[in-house]
Amino acid sequence: MKILMYLVVFLVSLTAFSQQRVIEITNVKTGEIKFFEENRRVKTRTLDEKKRIGILKITDSQSFTINNQSVKIDSLKSIKFQPKTLATVKTVVLVIGLATVGASLIAASGGSDSAFLLFTMGSGVTISAGLLEGLNANNSSNKWTFKIIEKAKPKQQKINP
Repeated sequence: MKILMYLVVFLVSLTAFSQQRVIEITNVKTGEIKFFEENRRVKTRTLDEKKRIGILKITDSQSFTINNQSVKIDSLKSIKFQPKTLATVKTVVLVIGLATVGASLIAASGGSDSAFLLFTMGSGVTISAGLLEGLNANNSSNKWTFKIIEKAKPKQQKINP
């Protein structure tokens, strides 16, 4: 019974004091700190200009993996969150804009007066797809410093309805 009690106390303390590894980025000028936690979808670019989009897994204190491709923290050029829904919305808006521009070209070849209106609407929608990319700020290495740290997990709070 005593051994069982020690085992339960050990397991509870193990989960209470567990830590997770995160990528901590610090703004060089302002000192602002942001965290990129594991199992989040991110978009990275390395110093050799390779772009990787996928789920972040931190392997050790000097490297992490995205889609089973290892990246050293020293070779990281930029990182940003890349939610799946934002990528989907951006693609849908881009396709709708390009389809509208295509429809304006077809209308112009038929001599329709509404071709210019369709072209301006399609151009605006296509440009807005590009603006959606700017919603998530790109954290570049010339403004931010990157490092992998151990961070205590936040305690889970119960929400009473």
